[in-house]
Amino acid sequence: MSPTIVTDHLVGLIAKQVDDHGLVVWYDPEGIYAQAAETVDLSDTTVLCYEGSFIDLRWRIDLKKLMDGEVPSRLVVYVPMAQDQTHHALIELEAAGVVMQPGQQPPARNTRLAVVARNALRGVLGDETAAAVEKQSEAGKLTLADLNALADKGGEISKGVLALIFGTGNPQEVALAFLDGDRYDEEINKKDAQEELVELLRREFDLDARAGAALDEIRQRLARQVLMTDLIVGLGDAVPSKLDSVQIASAPASRNACMALARTWRLRRDRRERYIAAATQVEQEFALAELNLDPEKIAEVETFQAIERALLRHAEAHLLKATSSEMLSLADSRLGRFWCDAEPKLQARWALVASAAEVLLEADRVEQALKKAPTSMPDLVKQYADGRSPWCQLDTHHRHMESRWHNFEPQIGDDHESIEKLIIRARQRYTKVGSDLARHFMTQIQKAKLPGKGLIRQRDIFEKHVKPVLGKEKIAYVWVDALRFEMARELARLLKEDFELDLHPAVSAVPTITEIGMAALLPCAHESAKVVNAGGGKLALEIGGKVIKDRKDRVAFLTEHAGVSVFDTKLENLLPKSSKKIREGIAGAQLILVTSQEIDELCEQDNIAQARRQMDGVLNDLRRGIRVLAEAGIERIVLTSDHGHLFAEELSEDMKVDAPGGETVDLHRRVWVGRGGTADDAYVRAPLTALGMEGDFDLAAPWTFACFKAKGGGRTYFHGGLSPQELIVPLLVLQPIAKAVARPPSGMEWKITPGSQKLTTRFFSVLVEGRNTGLFELKPPKVRVELRAKGKSVSRPVSASYGFDEATGDVVLKKDEASPQDIAPNTITLMVVEEVDQKTVGVYLIAGASGAELTRVEKIEVAIAM
Repeated sequence: MSPTIVTDHLVGLIAKQVDDHGLVVWYDPEGIYAQAAETVDLSDTTVLCYEGSFIDLRWRIDLKKLMDGEVPSRLVVYVPMAQDQTHHALIELEAAGVVMQPGQQPPARNTRLAVVARNALRGVLGDETAAAVEKQSEAGKLTLADLNALADKGGEISKGVLALIFGTGNPQEVALAFLDGDRYDEEINKKDAQEELVELLRREFDLDARAGAALDEIRQRLARQVLMTDLIVGLGDAVPSKLDSVQIASAPASRNACMALARTWRLRRDRRERYIAAATQVEQEFALAELNLDPEKIAEVETFQAIERALLRHAEAHLLKATSSEMLSLADSRLGRFWCDAEPKLQARWALVASAAEVLLEADRVEQALKKAPTSMPDLVKQYADGRSPWCQLDTHHRHMESRWHNFEPQIGDDHESIEKLIIRARQRYTKVGSDLARHFMTQIQKAKLPGKGLIRQRDIFEKHVKPVLGKEKIAYVWVDALRFEMARELARLLKEDFELDLHPAVSAVPTITEIGMAALLPCAHESAKVVNAGGGKLALEIGGKVIKDRKDRVAFLTEHAGVSVFDTKLENLLPKSSKKIREGIAGAQLILVTSQEIDELCEQDNIAQARRQMDGVLNDLRRGIRVLAEAGIERIVLTSDHGHLFAEELSEDMKVDAPGGETVDLHRRVWVGRGGTADDAYVRAPLTALGMEGDFDLAAPWTFACFKAKGGGRTYFHGGLSPQELIVPLLVLQPIAKAVARPPSGMEWKITPGSQKLTTRFFSVLVEGRNTGLFELKPPKVRVELRAKGKSVSRPVSASYGFDEATGDVVLKKDEASPQDIAPNTITLMVVEEVDQKTVGVYLIAGASGAELTRVEKIEVAIAM
């Protein structure tokens, strides 16, 4: 379609008159066609324009000898003024040809813009719309350029002037653009289009706006109409009586239009801030936060943040009364909804509710299973550690919940009493069921000697799983202090794509403290391992007559008895990239010992919040360290631990019991080792020889999660006892799978959109999107999002719309079901964990496998006080 359809129609009219009469004098009183006249180009025709002097115009005509013949030449003379203002200066030309001007008869010579436009556009827009355009043109609202542009709008046009202002005649798009601010107000006023706008909004959205209302008032009324219609229709028959008198769209079509507009408004990230501002204003105007809403009716309503908060309160209150898988499903389903996308703290709170629900559900499941629990140690250990749903999942869910809780920061002014109560209830349930499990476990230990037939002893790990391959394969022996079995289970899940692995539970040497458990991993421990007094309130392990007290002793003993060259290092030396010295040491040895004390060091500082926040980071460091070893040529990795740990509720006075007393050789919160003293129902007491160890002492360990009264002990983190969390340690054997070097996903276009251009709170959201531009099928990758300042990450991921990995903070993306070439959009919430002293930070999207940067957004303004 021609972009100058109206101009072309006019030129066609002029051409016809030239063909019929030869000479045309074209008067244009308002100069509407001045630019068009300069471009008129007719075959064998001269076009001359009046340029301020009739004398000059006549001279140019005479110069070209256009009036010399008996028949005038083909000539068009354009004069941008009214005929009666020329004082008959061109009467000779008029007599020789014809005049074209506004209102001229016959109609073919009438150049009135409104008439020309109607006739030009009738075939494109139809008679009704063309007539409406004629009226607007007659009123002076539309220029020739406007009218030419109208043709491109075709049947979309409801009111031509609105289509020109907003670039569309679609009512939904016009309304959305109008709601987004005053960008178009000046043009609406300039073209006097307010009446047409109000009429469109009335017809489409049933809007009642008073005559002559200011555009801001109309905008507020429209927002109120659209949002309250969306809410009330969404509530169905559960509308509170306080909203009975609220005016909303009445006609079904108008209601549908309002709901469609509200939904589109929410989905448009470029319109998000205006939606939030409008929704907040309307929410306050109707005091929606004070309404008592039916939770079942609002589950699919997203109009106002008050609805999201009402659902949160409902979920938290319900879980305080009774455990419910429905509440877990509700929490998971809300993570990707609008208000969680728009407000990162809401997503973090829903994720916390989901974690608490998982603890409660798992506690119920384990509690029920304990009613018919096995009575043999091998079967008990299997229930705790093996299978798809082992009991140790309770420990995992509890760890994740605590990490989320200590990373959670309630908004100022928020009512967070219910979430605090929910966390307390989940902690209490974990402690209750965990204690019941510990009691049952310890009861069976009393009845049967450790470790039990068919179970792996910690003392056998070197002899049976390291020694047989020495000299045949390059092997790394990794000792992780305090790594609980459930944590190793999660670590194995993180590594399963890159390693062939076997994970087995092993029974730790007792007492479950570092000096004993680490030494039990040495050569010869399977033959002889005696617990001895090292003096100063410390124990040691004597192996083959050699007393092993500390790391120095352990490394020396391993080096002496391994039978191959040994190189020892620490996990921290492998990260983020090992030094040349470390690489050379690994290359030159057959057995590489790697030790990690991060968990014990972190937790024994008694900084509970810090330990909770960083616990999962230790798993991520282990994952990275193991991959570094594989890249260094290690063929087999045997990872294990000295003992597990308890990390539950803060120790209260009623959970403290008196130790046996007597000759105390060593006393920890969870274990007493010595001679004599008393026996008590508050703890299990048995000779070390009955617990699978050599030694001349007795061992006492409190039942359940209780602790001994001991000076300087911790408040929440303990080990030394006989609970499965402390006693069952992992034996994880890994062999690297030959794979191509991990590279960032190819054939992908990535886009990250910050939730805000300013960092104003500790929580910050980022929308991740991607499109496959390659030839091969899309395989959604695992990614990570970071806020960086001076090249250093200052954030930790805490939740996502979907695919969030609690252990690493990575997010497993998925295909968009509606568009398989696209990644399903995912909003990821980050928490700032480091003080930022720069004016700006950057947002980085990182490939999970390779660590390569996929894309970034820089210069996010920092406006936060840590």
